[in-house]
Formats: sequence, C-alpha cells, structure tokens
Amino acid sequence: MSGARMKMQWRPDAGRLVTLMAIGFGMTVVITRLYLMASGYPKIGGHTYHIAHALFGGLLLVISCVLQLMSSGRTAIVWAAILAGVGLGLFIDEVGKFITADNNYFFPLAAPIIYLAFLIVVAAARYAASRRGEAADLLLGALTGDVGDMVAARMTTRRRTALLRDLDQVRTEQLGPHSRELAAALRDYVRSVPCEQRPTLGARVLDLLTRAESRLLPLPLVRTLLIAVLLLHGLWTVLRLGLALVVMYGWRTPWHEFDHMLDLGTGHGWKSLTGLAIAAVAEIVTGIGCIAGAVVWLRGNPELGVRLGIWTSVLSLTVVNVFASYFSQFLTVFTAIAEAVLLWALLRYRDRVREHDSPRAESDPAAVPAESLPA
Repeated sequence: MSGARMKMQWRPDAGRLVTLMAIGFGMTVVITRLYLMASGYPKIGGHTYHIAHALFGGLLLVISCVLQLMSSGRTAIVWAAILAGVGLGLFIDEVGKFITADNNYFFPLAAPIIYLAFLIVVAAARYAASRRGEAADLLLGALTGDVGDMVAARMTTRRRTALLRDLDQVRTEQLGPHSRELAAALRDYVRSVPCEQRPTLGARVLDLLTRAESRLLPLPLVRTLLIAVLLLHGLWTVLRLGLALVVMYGWRTPWHEFDHMLDLGTGHGWKSLTGLAIAAVAEIVTGIGCIAGAVVWLRGNPELGVRLGIWTSVLSLTVVNVFASYFSQFLTVFTAIAEAVLLWALLRYRDRVREHDSPRAESDPAAVPAESLPA
C-alpha cells in the first residue's frame, strides 16, 4: 500500500440508512419482549435443545453483510440496513444470558445495556448525517457510487432531484481539475438520463400524508396540542417519581400484573439505588423543563418553548430511561416510545414553521402562522 492516507467515503444517505437500522433495532426489541411476555416465554427446541432467538438475529446479520458484499444497488443496501437492525435487536435482546453465569434472561442490567446500545446506534445515525459533505472529495466519491447504482436501476424524478441537490453541495473549488471534470460529467449524466415521470408508490404515499397533515393538523392546532402534551409530560414526571419511590421502598400494589410490569423487587444494592437517584434528579429537570417550555411558549416565545421541549425530551430519553430501565423495563419502553413521538412532533413542528417562514411563504402573509410573525 502506498504512503497515502486512506480515507473513508461516507455515503450521502448514511444517516438515513443507519436510522432505518435503529428503527428496526428498537421495534424488534420491543415487539420481541412484549410477545414473549404475552405468550409465557415459550421455548423452541424441546427438552434437549434450546434454539434462542439470538441465533436468528445472528443469521439476519450475516444475510445483511452478504447483501452488502454481493450487491451495490439501493434496494439491497436498504434491505441490509433493515435486516441489520432486526438482527441486532434479536441478538442483543438476550444479552442477559450472555453476562450472567446462570443465563438469566431477566437480569435487571440487561435492559439498560439494550437501551444504551440503541442510543449508540441512534447517535451513529446522527453523526453519519452530520458528516455529510464535510470533504468534497469524499462526497464526490460517494456520489459517484450512487450514480453508478442508478445505471442498472430506474431513475425517478425524485431520485434525480436528490442526486442533483447532493452534487450541488460538492465544493468544487476544493477539488482538482480531474475531479471537477468528473463532477460536471456526473451532473450532465443525471440531467440527461431518461427517468420515469410517474412518482413511485412511496412518493405518492408521502405526498398524501403531507397533504393530510396540512389539512387535518394545521400549525395552530399542533401548537395547542404540543403545549398540552408538554404540561402533561411534566405531571407524568411526578407520577414516575412516585413509582421510583415504590421501587426503592419495595412497596407492592394490589395488582400482580402491574407489579410484574414494573419489575418491582427488593434487595437492590446501593449502586442501583444511586442510579435510581440520578434518574430521579434528571426526571425533575425534565419535568421542570417541560412545564417551563409550555409556559414560555404560551407567553409568546415559541422558539424557546420548542427548544426546551426538545432538550428535555432528549435528556429523558438518554439519561432518565437508561437508569429507570434497570427497575422497570416495560414501563420504560412505553415511556420512551411516547417521548420519542413527542420529540419527533416537536422537530416536525419546528420544520413546518421554518417552511412557512421561507421566502416563498413570506410572499403570502396568510400562509405564515401568527406566532412566527414579528410582534
């Protein structure tokens, strides 16, 4: 190998692909655990053998690797990302068996490990998305591969627009003369290649959902709903702290099923109780942040209110739920799903407001939400 330093080429859609993997990972763990609990934790293999679902996870991971090695098409890489997420979810779901001498699937530390692994995958997705277009030569190399993938596949209008947008982001002034010629040739090819004018099924569904969102969920209504949810989230914080006290003091409820869902138990050591105390402090900060965000939003500062809602949701998802999952994995799962939906709704609301504040929207004052107009 020459003395030249090897560089990694980041795919322009790396963030989206790793996000697909994270979604497959999270959904697989949740569905698997809920299914096993509802079905009484069945076993495959009889008295002699036990075919753990971690084996199926490993098989899906192998299939994902083979797809990436054998095919360079977009369909293959998307399926590889999904299968990798499902396979990783099935594999890591049994981490409790791998870290205990008695193969304890229900070991309390398993849930925080699974949750941390999921957060790492999500962080990798965000990092991959942020790396997009940092180096002009790497971005051009990745786009060359993407355009090559489309040679044997159908080119759609939406895909052409995305490729041209990515090519326009290449800072050609940082490239050498040959690389600039390559970028120009790729741009000419993408513009001239025939493509199907009829949108794909996914594009039609996305367009339908966008129109339904604008019609059924106008920004003023979404604003009211988000403020109400932030206030309710603050109240839910008080309830979660009460449940934390239930765990710490070993109290029992009259409902056995509820106790099982909370994984209540006694005999927790000081280390686990310290983690629970950290979660309680972070939960207090989360509750205060949610209520403060709703209040400042009502008082006419929507930007600060949305920002507080976003960061408190991130704090709860990344700190509170990690420690809380040690004591109540199923309750934490449902809470994390609700908080993830809230976080997505806040981000989506912020994007919609920015779209209304774009120059196109400014030409039509009626299209701009009242709260985004200057006082």
